[in-house]
Amino acid sequence: MIENEEVQQPESFIQGPGQILRQARERAKLSTQDIAEKMKLKRALIEDIEQDNFDNNISLTFVRGYLKLYAKHVHVEETEILNAFEKLSTQKKEPVKLQSFSRKVANQSNDDKLMLVTYLILAAIIALVVIYWFQQSSTDTTALNVTKYPETTNKDVMPQDILSLEQTLTSDSATLLATQINENKSSDDVNGTAVPITDNQSTSLETVSDTVSDSGSLTVLAENTEIRVIEGTAPVKLIFEFSGDCWLNLTDATGEKIAYGVKVKGRVMPVTGIPPFVVTLGAPEVVKIRYAGEFIDMSFLPSGRIAKFDLPLSE
Repeated sequence: MIENEEVQQPESFIQGPGQILRQARERAKLSTQDIAEKMKLKRALIEDIEQDNFDNNISLTFVRGYLKLYAKHVHVEETEILNAFEKLSTQKKEPVKLQSFSRKVANQSNDDKLMLVTYLILAAIIALVVIYWFQQSSTDTTALNVTKYPETTNKDVMPQDILSLEQTLTSDSATLLATQINENKSSDDVNGTAVPITDNQSTSLETVSDTVSDSGSLTVLAENTEIRVIEGTAPVKLIFEFSGDCWLNLTDATGEKIAYGVKVKGRVMPVTGIPPFVVTLGAPEVVKIRYAGEFIDMSFLPSGRIAKFDLPLSE
């Protein structure tokens, strides 16, 4: 197609120095060998000169000297030969190559597509690097938070040793209460002691008796007996004074948690509930308790250890 062809500027015919010298030699009726002998050169070099075939490895100064010497032997003006050589040298330079407009546009379009693909690849690489960096940053931040602030994940959870002690003491208290009630009942039956019972109490005891006969569970007996005792008990006011930070858990006879958590130094905390109370202190040596307006003697509690006891204190 025309648009894919290279267009060259047309060449104008220029007579080279070799042709001028050959024509002059022929007019003088001399052979190439005669000229070679006169110039002390090889015949092949004379033939190359006449064909305007000049060796690029030979300096232009030598080429001009050969042409001037050749012109002298065939009686040609040196100026004419040298001018012809200069024109021939200029024309032998590489012609200007022109490309058609259509081919130029096609090449430019291909270059644009290649650049677009290159930009897309670079954008994809940058996006992957950014995503990887954000993922690594998020992972490192999460690990740092977990390592540096592990207590924030279980901020309101009771310490494990306190929880275990509380569960053990609660279980023991429930078992002792059930056993004590059972022993009191057995003693009353053996001694024939009469206990006055109201209508409400009679109903509660019958319910307890039916429950015990059905399940044989001392735990159910203790719970029902406790409810019967609580019905006629008046609320009591407690006042806690803290001279240092202390963990506290306070439960009244109904099983309701009246106070729970860490109490700070200097706090005075009044509470009201149904006795008996179950008190658990993390640092009993920094706590003073007033029960119904009177201070409780807490000297029996060991210092520096968790203490759990009932209020009012047993005789």
